[in-house]
Amino acid sequence: MRPRLLLPRGHLARPCSPAIHSTTTRFFTQSASLRVGVQTRPQLGFLNVPVTTQQYRYLTTERKARLKYDIKQGIKITSYFWMAGACCFAIAFALVQETLEARYPSPHEWSMLSRIFFRGAFCERDQTDPSRTTDWVHVTNWIKSVVDRLEDPNIDGKGLKDAPSDRPKGTKDISSMSENWRRGYYEAMMLYAKAAENVEKWVTDKTQNLTIPNDYVIGPSNPNPRPLPNENYRPPKEDDCVPTFESPNEIYMRILCTEGLTNRQRMEAGLAYATWLEFKQITGPANIILEDAVHLAASEQALLTGGRYPLDTKSYTLIDAAGHHPSSNLLQSLTALATFRARNGDVSSALPMLVSILQARKALPASDPRRIPPLPQKKQTWAGAVLALLKEPPYPDPPEDGTLPPLRDAKERCEEAALSLHIGEIMYTAKPTTTNNNTSATTAHSHREEGLGWTREAVDIAEEQLRGLSNKQSAMAARLTCRECLAAGLENWTMMVSRLARDEKAKKEELERNPDLDKQTKTSWWSFWGQGEHKQEDLNRWAAEEKVIAERQRRAADLLEELPTGNRGFLSFLQA
Repeated sequence: MRPRLLLPRGHLARPCSPAIHSTTTRFFTQSASLRVGVQTRPQLGFLNVPVTTQQYRYLTTERKARLKYDIKQGIKITSYFWMAGACCFAIAFALVQETLEARYPSPHEWSMLSRIFFRGAFCERDQTDPSRTTDWVHVTNWIKSVVDRLEDPNIDGKGLKDAPSDRPKGTKDISSMSENWRRGYYEAMMLYAKAAENVEKWVTDKTQNLTIPNDYVIGPSNPNPRPLPNENYRPPKEDDCVPTFESPNEIYMRILCTEGLTNRQRMEAGLAYATWLEFKQITGPANIILEDAVHLAASEQALLTGGRYPLDTKSYTLIDAAGHHPSSNLLQSLTALATFRARNGDVSSALPMLVSILQARKALPASDPRRIPPLPQKKQTWAGAVLALLKEPPYPDPPEDGTLPPLRDAKERCEEAALSLHIGEIMYTAKPTTTNNNTSATTAHSHREEGLGWTREAVDIAEEQLRGLSNKQSAMAARLTCRECLAAGLENWTMMVSRLARDEKAKKEELERNPDLDKQTKTSWWSFWGQGEHKQEDLNRWAAEEKVIAERQRRAADLLEELPTGNRGFLSFLQA
């Protein structure tokens, strides 16, 4: 009997399939049909040996040392850059201050911060950038800081005294200070007063700590306030505002009452104060201050020369004293008084004063032995120029005190031309005082022609002096005076002749419309004296002179339009 094979029935029932030889790992989750015929051990997930990845240490000892080295190097290089930038900034700041010191010298005995503020205030005042305007608030703050530091005995005011109690509050006695200190203090105070004129109407809102002009303040004194440009602030009210800066009147009075100033400094301060009062239309006090300045200069001259008073106290005209010419202070103050009265309509008083001043200027000497001629400047070598850069520029010598008469040089001749312009304006605009119509018209016409003659003479003098001056730095002041005089003279001449030409044209048209009017004029009583005829050349006189003025303006264009020749720096080649 053969042995039986012990096989499952299911195995016999299924068809034979080729053997599956696979090395692929089969997991227990696979279907049963795939597990059939697999001879290997089932691979279960929890029975698999876990495969681990390679682990690294990122902060090893070597890497830590490298990071420390990189951080130290980065800090070192950054510090070098900051130090180099600070050095460049310090060098640029020093060069700028050196340039400003040469332009606006300050006393060397002041502290460094006071001198920096002093230069900054003057530099901002003389703003030359056409895209900017002078920020008078900054000027006022800077120069006020200078004045406060100069008046502080713990900073720059050591030895400064207070003026007597009868003087305005805050007035100082600077007579014990050095001459350079006094001169710098006077310049600072004058700039402080000038800056205060431009910020007089600025107020500070105490509730918002906001400083603005009073045009934006809501109150009875300003019924139509302007809207604030900054919407973050609310419109200030008048009850909450106080004046921000000191009044110009108080500053000018402090200057005039300061002990230790020269007569010339007092006179210049008085003239500036009178100009401010005239601008505010306070003409009475302005006239008194100008008269006081004239008497101060006249008394000084009489005291120094030992002669009589050089001025007529009633008409304020100069008295011709043999051998004694009027001083610069007297001429300057008297000219200011005469032009002030002419601007305010007192022509009868201003015209004799100006004529006497013009006669006195024409009689000035060309040289004066009392004046010390300036020493000739030595030619500087390159070594001296390098050494000069390392030294602080010296403080300039004090200017003339104005007690001597000016010399009749090119600048003074241009001053004569300016006086002729004033006289021409006054005579051209003078109104006749007669009541007769014919006499009045004749007098007005003669006054106009006489004023026009003074103007022509002024233009001729200014152009002649301007063409004779050189372009040297020493002649720049004279060139500026002559250029201003020539420009004003041509403008006045054009306006006067154009007005006369219009009258001439209207008269000519009237004669063409009414021929009988010319016949009646010729047969009038005035025709006996030759005043009634209208000559053809008289009817075309002013039209022809307009052509002459146009030619003079074309000829003088090269004198009036001079381009600046200043150095624009080493980057000037990048500018148009």
